[in-house]
Amino acid sequence: MNIEGIEVLQAEPGRLNLSVAKLKGNASLAEKFQSRFAGIQGITRVEVNPEQGEVEMHYNKEEITSLRSMWDLKDAMSTFFPEVNAMQLAAYFGQYL
Repeated sequence: MNIEGIEVLQAEPGRLNLSVAKLKGNASLAEKFQSRFAGIQGITRVEVNPEQGEVEMHYNKEEITSLRSMWDLKDAMSTFFPEVNAMQLAAYFGQYL
């Protein structure tokens, strides 16, 4: 499954690297993205490179898969990617967590 504009570059337990097209060249949006995702329980670190449009996200699997964290992730994803169905995003990322 692919989500247009979002690509998983690398995934390993506790870390996910993404390419997010809409963040490339948009420092303001990248800062908002980083702040929003860093506030989700279970995400331990978020680094966004707006020049490349890449995100490195570190997480604790036990916490990130809690109901609260999943709900917060859905809300954050809907904010930044309203054009994509939240369930599609959850299914796409769920295979890497």
